Amino acid sequence: MVWCDADGRNVKHIAIIDELKKYTSMGGKIYVGADSMYRNTKCVFACTIALHDAKQKIAKYYFKKERDNTNKYKDLAVKINKEVDLAVSTAIQIRDEIPNCDIEIHVDIGKKKKNTTKFLVNQIRGWVTGLGFVCCIKPNSWASSDIADWHTK
Repeated sequence: MVWCDADGRNVKHIAIIDELKKYTSMGGKIYVGADSMYRNTKCVFACTIALHDAKQKIAKYYFKKERDNTNKYKDLAVKINKEVDLAVSTAIQIRDEIPNCDIEIHVDIGKKKKNTTKFLVNQIRGWVTGLGFVCCIKPNSWASSDIADWHTK
């Protein structure tokens, strides 16, 4: 998968890491999220790396997309676990290259009665926090619920 900027232009991994190093050295937090859209045995996954810091006057993001043409993602738990795996893998790679950076993982699940994903909240939160990341769920998971969601369409 190729990383792109918000305008859809390809961006080299090293260029993103260089920007993240500068951003985090100024105290910026990195937000990583993923979402997916399943339609007719095809699932589109999008993963995002977002930078948002009012002091630095920065609000930008990068995304990558992946398509899977199998029907295994009809199962909601399988689909959500794949989303989280994409976000976690991205966050681990960033942390490996920028130790001690502040990363928050946003997951498109919620614990309200109306959320069909509420049965996954404890499992997913344990997975993400067990790896040393902050885990945000709906309504605070904007990197997945808003940005990544936009790129699954």
